[in-house]
Amino acid sequence: MRYTRITIVLLFCFTALFMLSAQTENLQTKVIDGKEFYIYKVKPSEGFYVLSQKFGISQEEIIRYNPAAKNGLKRGQLLMIPTQKTVQGQSAGSEIESTFEHTIVRGESLYSISKMYKVTIQSIIDLNPGSERGIKAGATLKIPQRYKKSTAKAKTQTTATAAPQSQGTTVAKTSAPATETTTAATDGGNGEYVFHTIGEGETLFSISKKYDIDIETILKLNPGISPNHLKKGSVIRLTPDTKEVNVTIEQKQLYTQYKVRKKETLYSISKKFGTTVEEIKKCNPGIKKIRQDDVINIPAGIEYNTVTAENPITSAEINNIYNKLYKSDKKGVINVAVILPFMLQQTHPDTKASLYTEYYQGFLMAVDSLKRQGASINVYAYDSEESDATVHNILAAPQMKEMDLIIAPENDNHIKLIADFGLANDINVVNTFSLKNEEVSHNAKIFQTNIPHSYLYAEAADRFIRYLGNRKVVFLTHTGEENDKRDFIAGLKEELSRAHIAYSEIRFGNDLNLLNQDSILAGASGIVFVPTSAKKKVLSLIVAPIEALKENRADLDVALFGYPEWLTQVPEYLNEFYKLNTYLYSRFYANPFDEDTKAFHKRFLYWYNKDMINASPQYALLGFDTGIYFLSAIRANGKNFASQQLTSSSDRIQTDFSFQRINNWSGFINKSFYFVNFAPDFTIKKIRK
Repeated sequence: MRYTRITIVLLFCFTALFMLSAQTENLQTKVIDGKEFYIYKVKPSEGFYVLSQKFGISQEEIIRYNPAAKNGLKRGQLLMIPTQKTVQGQSAGSEIESTFEHTIVRGESLYSISKMYKVTIQSIIDLNPGSERGIKAGATLKIPQRYKKSTAKAKTQTTATAAPQSQGTTVAKTSAPATETTTAATDGGNGEYVFHTIGEGETLFSISKKYDIDIETILKLNPGISPNHLKKGSVIRLTPDTKEVNVTIEQKQLYTQYKVRKKETLYSISKKFGTTVEEIKKCNPGIKKIRQDDVINIPAGIEYNTVTAENPITSAEINNIYNKLYKSDKKGVINVAVILPFMLQQTHPDTKASLYTEYYQGFLMAVDSLKRQGASINVYAYDSEESDATVHNILAAPQMKEMDLIIAPENDNHIKLIADFGLANDINVVNTFSLKNEEVSHNAKIFQTNIPHSYLYAEAADRFIRYLGNRKVVFLTHTGEENDKRDFIAGLKEELSRAHIAYSEIRFGNDLNLLNQDSILAGASGIVFVPTSAKKKVLSLIVAPIEALKENRADLDVALFGYPEWLTQVPEYLNEFYKLNTYLYSRFYANPFDEDTKAFHKRFLYWYNKDMINASPQYALLGFDTGIYFLSAIRANGKNFASQQLTSSSDRIQTDFSFQRINNWSGFINKSFYFVNFAPDFTIKKIRK
């Protein structure tokens, strides 16, 4: 009888393995860091129980590798299912591959996200099949992270308290189930940090208890977080160990009021505030259509109050810690170092060195302007000589640790040297010249004054829809020229499709005729032409045909959209730009007819007995605008101005400043840029928002 029972058990196990093999033999597999996974698409009506039976793994195991599945499965959802080989190879305490979630921000790419977390692009693609074809703002990505398995449990319960309705609050009530926590492995993965995605109802106190890490360390590692208002879905970095804790959280929804501007839609407003149309509608019951000057509620996060039996730290105590770390340290004198390749040892410095000299001259004019207002500023200028050894020697000087601000050169190696020095000594570092340097993604002391291409393209596409999306959009593609704006055009088309705005395309050689495009122009009252190249040759080929169309179709409201490169063509094409109601996007623009621009030119000539070098941007103006912004901020709030009061500047001559962090531990990028409109009434407008 005993042998019979053993035989039955063995037969059952063999049958189960045979069935599993039959069900999975046609599934695609992928190997990630030595572990094998099935790529499985969820079928209609399938739940965790069915998948657990089908693959012989638990619901917890499925969720571990697919965090997005924690709220339930959806038809067509792609899952990473560990094979039996992977499951059997895992034992308690062994290293496993875990993930956290990253919410995509407009302008981010797989490349920028991989650099942010120090993982490979392929590892992100492996966890997010289809992401290689493109990612969308607001969606989430699974990011790989190396962990060691732990059996510790952290239970979190969230309740809600109603706030007075006059404050514009709503009430929500949720409870989160027990979740398995993990301990960081010491090798591989993301290096010295473990990343944690903020969940519903979590606070600094609950996270510090969960990971056994003090709040001051969390704030040091993440200078971008608000000490008492954590944003659900944002990521912070930690160096944790886990600990069991029971936490109760009270929450209330916070709103901010917003006045609708001309031509704005719920879609464009949702993009502007990093939320969704659905979330805005929840805050404005019954809202259907908005008009200019309407006042609507915008979700502004959730306020949490943590209550626990373990004597939680109060909000006031957390603020005291934060203020100690990032105190306002206003002092009587501002010390600033300018380290640029002036190349003074050369008998005849090249044009680039002359431009850096001109930048410094404009910076000194800003210093003079502020001194006239009572500021006390010491400027230390150094020639980097394009030499690593020279920069090392400059940074070794005793006075350098007393700086409040350092202006860094364009060289990537030198930016890193100066950025590391700034981080170690709590000194702000300004990257004015390099677009592609990556220090800003992980160094909290960096200010990058140029908005990177990916963010610029995304923001320009959004502004295009707000200002020109009510017209028929027609792309003009020259068949003989390379599409040098392919990345921008691809992003713009994607945003147009997402906003349900149709577009057409006309391909042409060296002879563009728009008068025979009846099928495209039919029914249009307004039209905007978008060339897919910024080259001067393409501009020369499209201007006359668009003018001819405008003259023959007085009923058609024509506009032309162009690129920063066209600013160098303004002297030659100014009248055509006016006539065609031309819009260009650019990081920089100084209106030559503006009184402030003319006054600066006259003042520069008086100071240096020469005109500025004809360049785009003009370096003297760049130095002046940069100096006024940063020195004014330090004067008002000390060198920790970014933590005290980071304000925007929208009144500069050539460059405005609107700095935002990329993540909670990064530095800042300047997301300000212009739409420059050459209007038919012969005026030039700098559209800032």
